[in-house]
Parts: sequence; structure tokens; C-alpha cells
Amino acid sequence: MRRRTDPGEGPSRRGLLAATGAAGLAGLAAGAGAGHAFADRRAGEENAQALTPSRSRAGDRDGLPPALLSPTPSQVRLVALDLRAEPGERAREAARRVLRTWGREIGALHGHGLDARVEGAPTRGLFPASLGVTVGLGASLLDRIGAQDRIPPHMEDVPAFASDRLEPGWCGGDLLLHAGAEDPVVLSSAVGHLVGAVAADARPRWSLPGFQRSAAAAEDPGATPRNLMGQIDGTVNPHASDPVFGPQVLAAHPEPALAWMDGGTYLVVRRIRMLLDDWYSLDPGDREAVVGRRLSNGAPLGGGAEDDLPDLSATGEDGTPVIAPDAHIRLAAPGNTLGARMLRRGFNYDLGWDADGLRQAGLVFTAWQADPRAGFTPVQRALDEGADALHRYVRHEGSALFAVPPVRGGEPWIAHDLLPG
Repeated sequence: MRRRTDPGEGPSRRGLLAATGAAGLAGLAAGAGAGHAFADRRAGEENAQALTPSRSRAGDRDGLPPALLSPTPSQVRLVALDLRAEPGERAREAARRVLRTWGREIGALHGHGLDARVEGAPTRGLFPASLGVTVGLGASLLDRIGAQDRIPPHMEDVPAFASDRLEPGWCGGDLLLHAGAEDPVVLSSAVGHLVGAVAADARPRWSLPGFQRSAAAAEDPGATPRNLMGQIDGTVNPHASDPVFGPQVLAAHPEPALAWMDGGTYLVVRRIRMLLDDWYSLDPGDREAVVGRRLSNGAPLGGGAEDDLPDLSATGEDGTPVIAPDAHIRLAAPGNTLGARMLRRGFNYDLGWDADGLRQAGLVFTAWQADPRAGFTPVQRALDEGADALHRYVRHEGSALFAVPPVRGGEPWIAHDLLPG
């Protein structure tokens, strides 16, 4: 018969072991729970860090427009508009109203979001998403308001190129809204609000959405993004902290008539359709040869890392150039373009398929520079004259040039020096 333990006695050895085992299991369970809690907390902190750009609000810094700030937003929308008024004083008054309205509304959106402006806005419950709006002025606007003597020579028309297949409806514009954010609802709502706010004075001419990979989805949020061709796009770009940033990106206009653009920048926008079916019919090695860079890490052919300088003199064992004579990076190299430099920011666009089953997708190419005549134009001319191999797989279908005035603290509205009142 099994002996019962007397209440006055201590626990039996078996009971002690059982108790110890139970405690050990409970301890392990508690430790596991604490470990999971720690892991969850750490993951939450890392996620919060990754999401910081989408939860903060972008503001103006050092006089730079939001479009030039880092990090680059994952979502953008560009909208070009034309004034409704006839040229002359009426157009001048309309332009002043538009810029005054946008100055007020953009400041409010940056500071407080759309919820503070529109009751029942679709952005309710959303973070600011790093919303940043930049405004550009076309040469046609200055011509329309009778300010021909204040049009910088930098705004001369971008010349025609052999690769152009331009559609007039996707070119030009009196005004530009360049809006960026980390959330498409925030972006769409803000742009809709700004376009609607000036509807009596301006109507949209063309619009194009763009996107990059989001920081939350990227293994390395700081890495250069890829375009829809699978290529790393945006290598060797000047940063705002670089000494060359000012001379390459920001305009200098000491002349009194052009002082409204002193410290501003000039933006070339190109709508570039990619012939993706043709592109992906090529073998990977042929795709690398067209661009002159590795698909794996963006390194120039013959190099090891993305930031390596291309060795344009390198040859293979058979004596042929490692980087082909018509490779994109060879023709666009500063040595082949009189040292031309610009800040390039490309965004993918994808509008699906048209009625004929053709893919409507490609690149919203934006080039920011101190002078397009010494930036975008010589590079594009070199690509044209060298019969860039990439041109067989892209079509330039839209083009526009805008002056982006500097952001000046205390200025009542954008380009106030140009249109006071």
C-alpha cells in the first residue's frame, strides 16, 4: 500500500522532483513568453524605425523644395496645369491667385494635414506620410502674364531628339504640382484638394503618377531603387550635403530681373515608356550590355560595386570593350557630355494595358539642375548621337521644363518676387 505523506513531513523526493520539474517547465514557459515579448518589442521598435518616414511630416529645409529632400518618397504625382484666363492682365491676376492659394494651402497641408482643411477627408486616421508639395512655373506662364523679360535663358525649349515620340497632350504646362508622400491616399487627397482649390483659374493639362519601392518593403531602405527594367536607377547622384550640390542643382541669378529664381532649380520632366516585353525577351547578359551595369548589384561591367567608376578603357580577352560603345552609361558619362551633371530621380509608372493590349508602363524621369542647357540637354544629345542601345527599348512620349523657385521663409506665397501684390 502506497504510503501517504504526513502533513508534518517535508515533500518526498519524487514530489520534490515533480515540483521542481513543474517549476522548471513553468520557468521555461515564462522565459519563452518573456523572450517572445522582448522579440515582439524589438520587432515593433524596428518596424517603427522603418515606418518613421511615412509617419513624419516633411517640411522645408535650407530653402530646398520638398522634392529635393531625402529620403525620396515612394509615391509621387505630377500634375501640369494651364491658366484659363486670356494672356495679359487677367492671366497675371489669375496666376497671382493660384500661387497665393497654393502657398496658403500647401503650408496648411505640410503643417496640419488635410483633416484640418476638409471635414470628413479620406485621410482621417492616417499619418502625414511625409507629404511634400513642390510648385513649378513654365515659360508659357511667364509669357502669358507679360513677363517675357523675366524668363531666364535657362528655360529655352528642350531641343527635339531622335528618340522622341512626343504626344503634345503630355508636354508643357503653365504650372506644375509635384507632390510626394509615403501613402497613396494621403497623396491623392492632397493633390485633389490643391487642384480643386484653383479650379476657377487653372485646369489640368496632363497628370502622371509614379512610385518606387517603399521603405517598409525594402531589405535596405537606403539602397538605390530599381526601375521596372530591373536596373538600379539613380547611381552617382549629388546629395544636398555634397559641395557640388549647389553648383550642379541650384541656379545662380544675380541679375535683378531674374532674382525670383536665384537659389531655385530647373526641372525637366520626361515621360518614358518602357517596351518591357521586348526588354525581357533579351537574355540577362544582353540587358546588362545595353545599360553597361550588372543586374545583381548595379556595378559597372568590369567593376565590383555600384559606386565604382566605370572603366571605359577596359577590354576583354578578345580586345572588345568591356562596356560596349553604345552602352547607356558610356554615352551618358561626364567625359562624353562636357561634364554635364544633374540630380536624377526616376519613378516608375504603370497604367496597365491599353485597348490594343500594349503595356502602358515606364519611367517618370525628373532631372533637377542649375541649368538644363548644361545638364539634361548635353546628356540627352550624347545619347542620341551615340545611338544609345537603350533607345531601342524606350520611347520618350512626354516632355516639360519648369522653373522651381526657391523656398524663402516669410515669403507670402511662391515666387512672390515675380508676382507681388
